[in-house]
Amino acid sequence: MTGGGSAIGRAIAGQLGAGGVAVAVVAMSRARADATVEAVRTAGGEAEGFTADLYDPGSIPGLVHAVEQVLGEVDILVNNAATVTPLGPVADLDSAAVLRALTINVASVVTLTGVVIPAMSRRGWGRIANVCGVIGNLASWAGGNIYAACAAALEAHTVNLAAELTGTGITVNALRVQRMGTSLRTWLAAVDPAAIDDPLIRRFIFSQTDVGTVDFDRSAAILLGHLATTETGRVWSAVHSGPLA
Repeated sequence: MTGGGSAIGRAIAGQLGAGGVAVAVVAMSRARADATVEAVRTAGGEAEGFTADLYDPGSIPGLVHAVEQVLGEVDILVNNAATVTPLGPVADLDSAAVLRALTINVASVVTLTGVVIPAMSRRGWGRIANVCGVIGNLASWAGGNIYAACAAALEAHTVNLAAELTGTGITVNALRVQRMGTSLRTWLAAVDPAAIDDPLIRRFIFSQTDVGTVDFDRSAAILLGHLATTETGRVWSAVHSGPLA
């Protein structure tokens, strides 16, 4: 799985490992990948760490080959790596930063998925899950246009690919996670929107007053529960509205 170095990625890796799945933890940082691997192994699961920069789609076939050499062919692919930058008004965004976000959030997912599909098709079974998150809904996060656009593209890719793979034994689904941690919720509670000069930030604050706090373990459990079924072409929601225990 990509983006396995922290947060929901680490939670998904842990629950996959607990379920008897040998987990390939992919992260940009070796330290983060190793930390997740250690957590999975400590809990009795099997995991190996791999590093990759998904801004370079040309490196993806080599990444998959490295995973196959250690753990065998991929049965379950979880695409979780993403970047929320660049942020700000669209007219002010750097074109190179926009391209980087589109590459990491969308193009790398399509490329990685395309590499693992042939082996899944040959075996007649596979599970592909794309994790995407928007704070609030697609219209509410003014200043986060590029990430919102990437999330929408990822969901469209998910539904379309599921239709393409009908009858192959491969399911393709997405998990929509509203990514608000306790630190952001605490900050929002102390902010007076009327004191914010930037209209984009002020709109963002108003839009987040009723967004739930993420429970990564619960979100991971929702994902894994669905992956055990034959559902395909779905966009699932994992939102927890109450305080974390």
